[in-house]
Amino acid sequence: MGYSFLKQFFLGKQSWASKLLLAVVLGLGFVGCGYTFQNSKNPLYLKEGVQKIYLQPMVNNSYKPGIENVLYNNLVRTLSIHQRVTLVSSKDDADAVLSGTIDWAGYGTSANSSVAGLRPIPLGVGLPTAGFPVATEYMASLSCNFVLTRTKSKKGKKSVVWASSFSRAKPFPAANQLGVPGTTSALINDSEFDRAISDLSRSMMDDVHESMVGMF
Repeated sequence: MGYSFLKQFFLGKQSWASKLLLAVVLGLGFVGCGYTFQNSKNPLYLKEGVQKIYLQPMVNNSYKPGIENVLYNNLVRTLSIHQRVTLVSSKDDADAVLSGTIDWAGYGTSANSSVAGLRPIPLGVGLPTAGFPVATEYMASLSCNFVLTRTKSKKGKKSVVWASSFSRAKPFPAANQLGVPGTTSALINDSEFDRAISDLSRSMMDDVHESMVGMF
């Protein structure tokens, strides 16, 4: 469809409905072209012949229960959005199996202050506990490794297509129980940790996708 035709069509006396319909059709055409281009340039498929992937449940070797489900769901979401590979529900239908292991998911103190240094000043600041250190910031950290393995041997190709390890960290503020000198609110801290680890998971899964699909 030439430029001169489009110019005459949109500048002509055709109804706005007709013009809108043509614009939508052209837009869908461009989207389709973009999709084809993206998948045709998939290095994982071009170099290794891997298009269909079976994603195994994550193995959780950390002390954080349920984190394996968070990472698994974020990985499925990331791979589905980018559409560079096809997720299948059976190993028999897959070119390769992607497995992941969580080595660590936890948090520790990254900054602290004495009870007397907290603001607003807590109750009992004149007690012997005034000099006790209290956490004011924690650091959440997440470490995982992933392996992509062929389901069938291929001449001249290794069984392990790709493997890599990933580590991420993010600080979050501590919730001080100001009425009880020298302590912090564990429930609020755990909630902040869950939020931080969820953010780390989404960021890490984006990097897993980019590393697996485009960098060997």
